[in-house]
Amino acid sequence: MSDLYLYASLIGGLLILAFAGDFLVNGAVSLSRKLGVSPLVAGILIVGFGTSAPEMVVTLGAALEGTPKLALGNIVGSNIANVWLVLAIPALIAPIATGSFGQSRALMFVLLTTAAWIIIAATLPLTPIIGIAFLTGLVFYAIITVTQALSAARKGVDVGLDTEEATLSGLKLWAYLLVGIIGLPIGAHFIVEGGVGIAHKFHVSEELIGLTLLAIGTSLPELGAGIAAALRKKSDVVIGNVLGSNVFNLLGAGGIVSLFGVDKFPSGFANYDHWALGGAALTLALFIIPKSKISRLAAIAMLLIYALYLFGLINGWNILAGVTSLGS
Repeated sequence: MSDLYLYASLIGGLLILAFAGDFLVNGAVSLSRKLGVSPLVAGILIVGFGTSAPEMVVTLGAALEGTPKLALGNIVGSNIANVWLVLAIPALIAPIATGSFGQSRALMFVLLTTAAWIIIAATLPLTPIIGIAFLTGLVFYAIITVTQALSAARKGVDVGLDTEEATLSGLKLWAYLLVGIIGLPIGAHFIVEGGVGIAHKFHVSEELIGLTLLAIGTSLPELGAGIAAALRKKSDVVIGNVLGSNVFNLLGAGGIVSLFGVDKFPSGFANYDHWALGGAALTLALFIIPKSKISRLAAIAMLLIYALYLFGLINGWNILAGVTSLGS
C-alpha cells in the first residue's frame, strides 16, 4: 500500500469516526427523549451495543478460524481500554458527572459480570453451556434494563431528560442511529489499517503493533461515541457507553467464543491481564458509588495507568507472582 493511501485511511477513518459518533449519540439521546427513558439507558443499550459490534465480529471471526485465544485477548483488552482510555479521553474534554439515575444498578451488573468472568477463567474451561449462560444473562440484562427504564418513565421519576432540546423525528432518528452504528466500525477499520501500515513503514515490531493499535482498534467506536457525547455534555451517555459495552463484551462476545469451547486460558490472563480487568471495573466503582465527578486530573491519572498497563504487558509483568511472594 502507498504512503498516501495509509495516511488517507488514517485521517479519513478519524473523520468517519467523529461524524458517526455524533450521529449515534444524537440519535440515541433523541430516542431516549421520545421514549421518556434515561439517557443512561440509551447509552447502555444503543450506544454500548452499537459500539461493541467490532468486538463481537472479531470474536466470531477468531472463533471460526480456530484462534479463540485471540478473541479472549480482544475481549479483555477492550474492557480495560474502555475504562482507562475510552472514559478518560472524553473526561479531558469535559468533566463527567456520575451518580445519576440507574448508574449504580448498571455498575453492580458490570462488577458481577467481571467477577464471574475472572472466577470462571481461573477455575473452568469455557464450554458451550457457559456460552449459553452468558448469552442468556445478556438477554436478561437487556430486558431488566428496558423494563426498569419504562417503569420509571411511567411513574414520572426524574431520569435526567433534557426536554428543551430538539428531538429528531421518526425516519430521521432511525437514519441517525443506522449511520452511527454502521459508520463507527468502518471508521475504526480504516484507522487500524492506516495505523498498522504506517507502523510497518517505521519498522515497529509486530508485538507492539498487536498490543497497542490492534488492541485499541476495536475500542475506537466506543471512543468516538464517548467524545461525541462529551462534546454535547451528555455525561450519562458517556458512562452508559462504557458500562453497556463492557457487559456486552463479556457476556456477548464472551458467550460467542464459549460456544466454540476454550479448554484453558493462557497463563498471562491470570498472571496479569485479569488483574487489570478487575482494576478497571473497580475504577468505575470509585467514581459512581460516591457520585464523584470524573475530572480532567482523574482522566490524566487513568491514561497514565493505561500506559503503565501497556508497559507491563510488553515487558511481561506477573502480578500474581508478586502477590504470591508477598503472601508467603
